[in-house]
Amino acid sequence: MSQFFEAHPMLLFALEAGLALFLLIFIVVWTMGTAKKNPRPSRAPDDHPSRAGQASARTRQDQDSTPGQ
Repeated sequence: MSQFFEAHPMLLFALEAGLALFLLIFIVVWTMGTAKKNPRPSRAPDDHPSRAGQASARTRQDQDSTPGQ
Protein backbone atom coordinates (compact mmCIF):
# COMPACT_ATOMS: atom_id res chain seq x y z
CA MET A 1 0.00 0.00 0.00
CA SER A 2 2.84 2.37 0.81
CA GLN A 3 4.43 1.72 -2.58
CA PHE A 4 1.13 2.52 -4.30
CA PHE A 5 0.92 5.94 -2.63
CA GLU A 6 4.58 6.57 -3.41
CA ALA A 7 3.79 5.95 -7.08
CA HIS A 8 0.60 8.10 -6.98
CA PRO A 9 1.06 10.75 -4.25
CA MET A 10 -1.83 13.00 -5.39
CA LEU A 11 -4.33 10.15 -5.02
CA LEU A 12 -4.21 10.49 -1.23
CA PHE A 13 -5.03 14.21 -1.47
CA ALA A 14 -7.87 13.49 -3.91
CA LEU A 15 -9.26 10.83 -1.57
CA GLU A 16 -9.13 13.23 1.36
CA ALA A 17 -10.80 16.02 -0.67
CA GLY A 18 -13.55 13.64 -1.79
CA LEU A 19 -14.19 12.57 1.80
CA ALA A 20 -14.36 16.21 2.94
CA LEU A 21 -16.81 17.04 0.14
CA PHE A 22 -19.00 14.06 1.04
CA LEU A 23 -18.98 15.11 4.70
CA LEU A 24 -19.95 18.68 3.78
CA ILE A 25 -22.84 17.55 1.60
CA PHE A 26 -24.00 15.10 4.28
CA ILE A 27 -24.06 17.81 6.96
CA VAL A 28 -25.98 20.23 4.71
CA VAL A 29 -28.59 17.61 3.76
CA TRP A 30 -28.92 16.50 7.39
CA THR A 31 -29.60 20.04 8.63
CA MET A 32 -31.99 20.82 5.76
CA GLY A 33 -34.03 17.72 6.61
CA THR A 34 -34.41 18.91 10.21
CA ALA A 35 -35.65 22.32 9.08
CA LYS A 36 -38.37 20.72 6.95
CA LYS A 37 -39.59 18.52 9.81
CA ASN A 38 -39.67 21.33 12.38
CA PRO A 39 -40.43 24.62 10.61
CA ARG A 40 -39.90 27.76 12.65
CA PRO A 41 -42.92 30.01 13.19
CA SER A 42 -42.87 33.23 11.22
CA ARG A 43 -44.05 35.29 14.23
CA ALA A 44 -43.97 34.81 17.96
CA PRO A 45 -47.29 33.90 19.62
CA ASP A 46 -49.29 36.73 21.18
CA ASP A 47 -48.49 35.56 24.72
CA HIS A 48 -44.72 35.42 24.13
CA PRO A 49 -42.65 37.75 26.41
CA SER A 50 -40.99 39.43 23.42
CA ARG A 51 -44.38 40.80 22.35
CA ALA A 52 -45.40 42.13 25.77
CA GLY A 53 -45.06 45.81 24.82
CA GLN A 54 -46.91 45.38 21.54
CA ALA A 55 -50.25 44.41 23.10
CA SER A 56 -51.05 47.94 24.29
CA ALA A 57 -49.95 49.43 20.96
CA ARG A 58 -52.21 47.02 19.09
CA THR A 59 -55.28 47.95 21.15
CA ARG A 60 -54.62 51.65 20.50
CA GLN A 61 -54.37 50.97 16.78
CA ASP A 62 -57.60 48.97 16.87
CA GLN A 63 -59.40 51.79 18.68
CA ASP A 64 -58.10 54.39 16.23
CA SER A 65 -59.23 52.42 13.22
CA THR A 66 -62.71 51.55 14.54
CA PRO A 67 -65.28 53.10 12.19
CA GLY A 68 -68.19 55.12 13.51
CA GLN A 69 -66.60 56.78 16.50
